[in-house]
Amino acid sequence: MIIKIVGYQISIRELCAGSTAILLGYKNVYGGYIGKLVAKGLTLGKTLTILDTASSEGRVKVMLEGKIFDLSKPEADALCVREFNKTL
Repeated sequence: MIIKIVGYQISIRELCAGSTAILLGYKNVYGGYIGKLVAKGLTLGKTLTILDTASSEGRVKVMLEGKIFDLSKPEADALCVREFNKTL
């Protein structure tokens, strides 16, 4: 299996449903808010699958380590990711 990382750091909102991304960092957030993201399991290097980005409230539905949950608009906007492709 070849694992390939493509593209540069982008917002999670730039990805379509079904995409897989690696969490590279956080933007425009302070230490306390980063703690909230880390408590949800959103730590650097984690791989997430985008399930839905079309919520009218700005929420993004993701799967992380087999768990599905919604990110609020501020949480989603705080994440910097890179699209991740696996090739067999």
